[in-house]
Amino acid sequence: MKYFVLFIFLLTSCESYLYNDYKIINFESRDKKSKRSTSYKERYSVKKGDNLFSISRKFRISIQEIIKVNKIKEPYKIYPKQLIYLPLMQTHKVKKGDTLYSISRNYGTNVFSLAKLNNILNVNNISIGENLIIPKKNEKKISQEIKKKWNREYVKKKKKTSKNSKTINKSISKFIWPVKGKLISKYGKSEEGFYNDGINIVSQKGAEVISSEDGKVIYSGNEIPGYGNLILIKHSKNWITAYAHLSEVFIEKGRLVKKGQKIGSVGSTGNVRSPQLHFEIRKGKEAVDPLEFL
Repeated sequence: MKYFVLFIFLLTSCESYLYNDYKIINFESRDKKSKRSTSYKERYSVKKGDNLFSISRKFRISIQEIIKVNKIKEPYKIYPKQLIYLPLMQTHKVKKGDTLYSISRNYGTNVFSLAKLNNILNVNNISIGENLIIPKKNEKKISQEIKKKWNREYVKKKKKTSKNSKTINKSISKFIWPVKGKLISKYGKSEEGFYNDGINIVSQKGAEVISSEDGKVIYSGNEIPGYGNLILIKHSKNWITAYAHLSEVFIEKGRLVKKGQKIGSVGSTGNVRSPQLHFEIRKGKEAVDPLEFL
C-alpha cells in the first residue's frame, strides 16, 4: 500500500507541466453511456497543483475509491478544471456517551479501521459533535485481515509469556501493591481488542504511590507518549516495575528506593481521563501478569 501511494504521488505531482498535452475527459457525456451509479456526494473541479494523493487527504477518501468511482486509468493522471466525483462516505456525529468502540459496533466495523480512517491517535479521545467517517465494506475486510494477523501475534505472545512465566521462580521477588484502589483493567487482551502490558488501578487523585520492591530508579519523566508522568524501577534479578499516569513524581533517576517508599501520587496524565495508576512488572523486556506476583 505504501509503495502504491508513493507511485501515485510521483506520477501525479507534475501534472501542472503536462496537462496541455492531453485531452480532458468529459465525465458528463460518459455518464450517459455508462449509466454510472450516483454513488458520490459532489463533483470537485481539479485545481492547478492537485493530484490524487492531495485530494484523498483533503476529503479523507481513499485513492482507490476515487479511482474506482471515476474509472481513472493508468497512469492515473488528472488535470486542472477536470470534474471528478467524490465517493459518498457515511458519517456519524459523536453524541454524549459515545465511544469509538460503541460507534464501531453500531456500524458493523471495528476500532482499528475507524481510528485509521479518521486519523485518531488516541482512541480514548473523541469530541462530542465531531463528525467521524465510517469505513466502507471493503475497508472493513482489510481491517479484519489486520485484526486476524494481530490476533495470531497475540496468541503467539500469550503462549510465549505463559511459557516464560512457568520458568520464572516467583520466590525470587515478592512485590507489594503500589497503591490502594480498585482494579479496572487486567493484564492481557480486552474485549475492545487492546492489549494491556500491566494492570490499571483507579484511586483518588493525589493518593500515595509506593515502590513495589527495593530497587533503583532508572527513569523518571514524561517523554514517553501516552504514559504521562512515569517512573521505572529496576530490582534485583533483572526485574523492572513501571508506574504511569502519576500526578506528581517524588523521586529522581538514579535514586535507590526501599519497598513501600513513597515515590509519587495518583493522577490522570497521559492518555487517561480519570485518576488511576498503570502498573507493570517485567522480567527484563518481557511483561508478565502483575496479579501473579503481587
